[in-house]
Amino acid sequence: MPELSPLLVPQMNVNDEHAVIVAWHVGSGARVEAEQVVATLETTKATFDVHADRAGFLVYEHAVKSLVQVGAPLAWIADRADAQIVQACPTPLASSSSTGGDERFTRKALRRMRELGLTVADFSGEGRIELSDVEAAAARGGAARASAEHFAGAEPIEESASKLAEAARLTDVYRAVVPSMVTVPVPCDGVLSRMHRLRDEDGAPFSLLELVIHEAGALLGDYPDLNGFFASGRGWRYRDIAIGFAVNAAGRGLKVPVVQSSHLGSRLSVARTVRDLSLRCFRNEIKMDDVIGGTFTVTDLSSYGVTHFVPVLNDRQAAILGICAERPGEGHQDLVLCFDHRMSDGMRAATFLGELRDRLISPAHR
Repeated sequence: MPELSPLLVPQMNVNDEHAVIVAWHVGSGARVEAEQVVATLETTKATFDVHADRAGFLVYEHAVKSLVQVGAPLAWIADRADAQIVQACPTPLASSSSTGGDERFTRKALRRMRELGLTVADFSGEGRIELSDVEAAAARGGAARASAEHFAGAEPIEESASKLAEAARLTDVYRAVVPSMVTVPVPCDGVLSRMHRLRDEDGAPFSLLELVIHEAGALLGDYPDLNGFFASGRGWRYRDIAIGFAVNAAGRGLKVPVVQSSHLGSRLSVARTVRDLSLRCFRNEIKMDDVIGGTFTVTDLSSYGVTHFVPVLNDRQAAILGICAERPGEGHQDLVLCFDHRMSDGMRAATFLGELRDRLISPAHR
């Protein structure tokens, strides 16, 4: 058994690149047993515990609320209490012409890495590394250095761990995405009439959010450019449709539980699922399986009186739909679609919104 072995930040969700340390449960240098909980981490999706993979003495340097990269060492487990952390020697950059080089890296990426002093050890995972990935890694390093600085006339905001993880994720997303937005008005009386008819037919009331999720799920099969993502230089479509919706869980940060495809075919099933997931968010009972797998997202700010806003795209998604409040005195409310222009275009987005509007107000849609 090695004298010093790394305890890595686990990959709990395929889209996670960072986690935030919420708490250490043992001090650095303390004795731990195999499977003992040593730390709690949080991503934008969920909070989880990290267990020691063997017995020994836990050694670490990261403070609480530090941002750590998935796959990187969170701590080290040593055979002796007086062990010192020894960072692994950086892997030398392979020449792009060398037969033993790392084929993940493009030539431009390798050239820029040399200029910035980065090594292949700065990039975890097995995906293709391009010039934009190198620039993003360099920017993350600059942000980490800036976090230790003090700025005249300002003081740091006390942010939750989930907000720190969200900031890191969105920074990565918006370095690549080409955002665009389309808005259509929906007559409020038409929506209310449709919801009253459905209540009479099904014997149960529906919220606008529940109805929008159901109708969007029925449409997205015809719009693969809005139910996919852009990666590795091309667009990808998801085989299934799974719609996430934003929930502000009363001080515990924003969560996006997901209505899976198996529930989207029935209005009643959508309503039951949305209510169950929302309740579990507020009770802090949400699980990792409840928040992964989303292919499209809906965020509803109508109850806050917000008449217009710009929804923020999620990673590995091409579009997000916003529901706005009624504009005072105008009798309509807006649906806002923010989308990645690498995947779709304004006319396609407008057509999708037009069809969705018609489904929300037309009695022909059951």
